[in-house]
Amino acid sequence: MNASYLWLIPALPLLGAIINGGLALGSAKSANGPARGFVAFLAVLFPTLAFVLTVIGTAQLSQVPARLDAAPALVQTLWSWFSAGSFTLSFGFLFDRLSSMMLLFITGIGSLITLYSVGYMWADRGFARFMAYLNLFLFSMILLVLGASLPVTFLGWEGVGLCSYLLIGFWHTNTEYNDAARKAFVVNRIGDLGFLLGAFALVGVVGSLDYQQIAAFLQGTSKELLAAKIGILSLAAILLFVGCTGKSAQIPLLTWLPDAMAGPTPVSALIHAATMVTSGVYLLARLSDLYAVSAPWVLGTILIIGCATAVFGAVAGLFQNDIKKALAYSTVSQLGFMFMACGVGAFDVGLFHVFTHAFFKATLFLGAGAIIHVLHHEQDMRKMGGLAKLPQLKGVVYFAMFWAWVAIIGLPLGAGFFSKDLILERLFDVAGLGTIIGVIAVFTAGLTAVYMTRVMYLAFWSDSRVDSDTKHHLSSVPFTMQLPLVILGIGSIVTGILFWNELPQALHLPAYFHRFSSTLFQDWLFPVVGTAQAAISAHHEHGAIDHHMLLWLVPVIGSSAAVIGWFVARSRYGKGPIGRSVAEEPSSAPYGFGAAWTFAFDRVYDVLVVKPVKALGLALYWLVELALVSGGTYLFSLAVSLTAGGLVGVQRSRLRSGLAMSMLGLAVILVVLLWNV
Repeated sequence: MNASYLWLIPALPLLGAIINGGLALGSAKSANGPARGFVAFLAVLFPTLAFVLTVIGTAQLSQVPARLDAAPALVQTLWSWFSAGSFTLSFGFLFDRLSSMMLLFITGIGSLITLYSVGYMWADRGFARFMAYLNLFLFSMILLVLGASLPVTFLGWEGVGLCSYLLIGFWHTNTEYNDAARKAFVVNRIGDLGFLLGAFALVGVVGSLDYQQIAAFLQGTSKELLAAKIGILSLAAILLFVGCTGKSAQIPLLTWLPDAMAGPTPVSALIHAATMVTSGVYLLARLSDLYAVSAPWVLGTILIIGCATAVFGAVAGLFQNDIKKALAYSTVSQLGFMFMACGVGAFDVGLFHVFTHAFFKATLFLGAGAIIHVLHHEQDMRKMGGLAKLPQLKGVVYFAMFWAWVAIIGLPLGAGFFSKDLILERLFDVAGLGTIIGVIAVFTAGLTAVYMTRVMYLAFWSDSRVDSDTKHHLSSVPFTMQLPLVILGIGSIVTGILFWNELPQALHLPAYFHRFSSTLFQDWLFPVVGTAQAAISAHHEHGAIDHHMLLWLVPVIGSSAAVIGWFVARSRYGKGPIGRSVAEEPSSAPYGFGAAWTFAFDRVYDVLVVKPVKALGLALYWLVELALVSGGTYLFSLAVSLTAGGLVGVQRSRLRSGLAMSMLGLAVILVVLLWNV
């Protein structure tokens, strides 16, 4: 199929980044900055055009019948990177059903977030620079997803790491923001090392880093040969998962994500919702065949780490006063749910939660940004309350966040109701560890309802705590910020229907409702991940609960957890915040039991990594710098000084003495020369 236009999908945002970056550099050298309208137009135009091309490619792809043994794909090879013997690496793009699904919401939601940024960042003096960074971020993320091989993906992988550093530390005059940017950059480099080592291990077995060739090798090689290579394949799988833990903020590499709230709110929405944090889930799905043939303990490790991350994020989110920090820990928890799905081989379900999460989490972050904009950069929820009655927020902003809240806690009709319950269903369908993790996941879903309802009560539903001065100087929400909220708020509701396939039959609903059931999402990804999922499922022992019973039991349990969590939060936070007063404690700090959770990993890193490295550095300083280098230099200079002093002592100012010494030296030289003859 014709794929000559694929290069334009990443090239268009890159062009926007170059033009606006040039305008930003020019404005730094002149008194008059670039026209903001022109900068905004370019910044929104190029990602939107990339979205249009993605839609065209997806339509073209949908015309090709899908088979499990031949996944339809558009492939464009731009040039041959290098060759070494039988190994050849090309720079090219792969547009199949997985990458098309990812690109649809990356470019679509990314364009909406860029449009939102026009209103949010309009008054900022670095407006052009910010827009250039956003376009560069989208270029890197598109390259990551569209790459036809692991090295091309790694270029985008590193690109989003660089752009996250630039965007998190955008307000670089603040030292804390710079520290948060550096932290994100360093922690991601740890995961990137795992990515590289895993790629090296994989190429040693497969002989290629091209995704299609990797899949063909793993699907076409005999079980006996794969069994002989299972050790190195398992090592590659676990190392690549280490890379995923960095980008997708899984234990233990999760501490950078809450600190990423230092950046402007559109950055938080872009990183947390539609792009960077989903990279790890995408890579697991892209290499699903590797995880299908690797040792079962690899998937078990992913399952356990995903569960632990989900619980940690949910508990930590209960104790946040900063509205963006609460949403950040929510992202950590939801990413844990996605990895739990991948841990039982349900890659399509994990990706579906990625898809729905992109809509409702972007809505929540952009809604929080609108609140911060209206309240003049106030982020402490203890200073909010009653926002549902403010004229600036009670319309679009409140209703968008309300539907996103419905979606994330898993109430019926919300997108999260479908994707979260599918994850629970797949967990309970696996006997043993899967069932145990499923019980913990239900509890975590209840915690999700508690901390997200807490956010809604503290911000919207409790009595107003906004100070009088702020009330008299409220900002309005511009149209460029409202339009993305409307679109994303609707998406938070309607996207769940894409995977509603068996529930009408399970609930014995009338035939009228069956027409609304859909297997679109599942069928779309089947050619890419179907083989791996079938292989993993064949090795699973199904749980004690009958599958058809699970289809109606899980929605009941999930909805009950959401309702119970809602009422728990209402009883505890319905009248406003609890704990210490604002005067006693800064808004960025947690309080009570949550402090131990929030900073636990930073303290562990400090004890296990930072302090030993500092001690090693101090020891090397004393041994190498002071003892070896400085001491050696001193001893050498002392030896030279003593030698020179001795020579000076034997020197005489008389001619007879000088001639005698010269003759003695000549005699010594002659003796040495004659001795060697």
